[in-house]
Amino acid sequence: MSKADEVIETIDDGDFSKVDSLIKASLLEDDEQTQFSLAETLMSRGLSVQAKTVYEHLLTIYPTEGQILSRLAEIAVSDGDSDQALDYISMITPDSPAYAENLLVSADIYQSQALYEVSEQKLLTGIREFPDEEVFKFALAEVYFDENKFSKALTYYDMLLDLDIKNYSGISITLRKASSLAGDGQYEEAISEYEKLNALELNEDAQFQLGFLYNQVKDYNKSISTLEKLLATNRDYPTVYPILAEDYLNIKKNSDAFKYAQLGLNLNELDERLYAIAFESGLPEDAKGAIKILEKGIKTVESPLPLIIKLSDYYITKGQFKANLDLLRDRDVSNNPKLTWNLAKSEFETDNIEKAQADILVVLDDFKDNLDYLSDLIEILRSTGNNDILKPALELYLKQDPDNEAMQGLLDQM
Repeated sequence: MSKADEVIETIDDGDFSKVDSLIKASLLEDDEQTQFSLAETLMSRGLSVQAKTVYEHLLTIYPTEGQILSRLAEIAVSDGDSDQALDYISMITPDSPAYAENLLVSADIYQSQALYEVSEQKLLTGIREFPDEEVFKFALAEVYFDENKFSKALTYYDMLLDLDIKNYSGISITLRKASSLAGDGQYEEAISEYEKLNALELNEDAQFQLGFLYNQVKDYNKSISTLEKLLATNRDYPTVYPILAEDYLNIKKNSDAFKYAQLGLNLNELDERLYAIAFESGLPEDAKGAIKILEKGIKTVESPLPLIIKLSDYYITKGQFKANLDLLRDRDVSNNPKLTWNLAKSEFETDNIEKAQADILVVLDDFKDNLDYLSDLIEILRSTGNNDILKPALELYLKQDPDNEAMQGLLDQM
């Protein structure tokens, strides 16, 4: 029995105390082919440290052997030493039997360093030099997929599917194609691919993506059906809840929308979208409760501005101008034209007319094409008697709505 066989036998027996000494004995007593087979076996068992010892010994005997260099490069990659891996790879010449593996390993290294263009060139070389090796097509598709270059990724995933390769290295090519189509904005085509997946391939993430796509194409009932099936197996999938709540809101089932928004907030109280949906769906049944939810969201989320605008707009719509002033008090609205307009309208309705005029004029350039804004501006300017600005404001309004007799009458009076 060779020393290499003793190494493997000892490992199989679960006794690692003698492994290192037996490997040293193998390096002294066994022939190089036996040593290489030992290194390959150790590598396949995940014992890369021990395999490295053997490969490094063999490299002293065969310093240009591509297979040895390639294996050492793989080990260096797994150890996080990309520079060492590239040093090994640079020694493998195009005429080496390990050149194909060299291209793959080097592409993987460059991809891990986010050097996608270099990785791409290595794989394109592989496709050109080794046209029958499908691994290069798969690897290049994966590079493009990771880069979000979905249209390019689709080209190579389609090549694999045309060769009837539906799975590669445990990855579903059909699922990758579906995800790429979704990323490329081809929602209908993506749905068609997702619907081809078998139960094993349609995992939780794939179910979520399919539900999301149904939502995007406004097929809300299918979205609801898909996402509720997902929740039946995993209630703690947080990104489902905003979409499901939105689905129910879109089909006017406010109670269900409110329920899922609340459930989602129990999992993630920082989700701005859930607060907005809970507010909108809760208003018809319990306006005060809905407002409390939105107020909590404003205090909780990292960027509450959209929620503040939503509540401010609600107060304006309902004529609750004092409540709007309370909401905006001590907030810097100077960088938000909509809130500045809302503030001016509330000031006017609570008789702070001069302040209202100053604020509403600040956002004239932002809303000069908005008839509702111009109507508010004209009303405020009439109250302050500022005819110098009132006349051009009326002209702006009539430019967009020339048949408005009331506004034409005001301009004629001037």
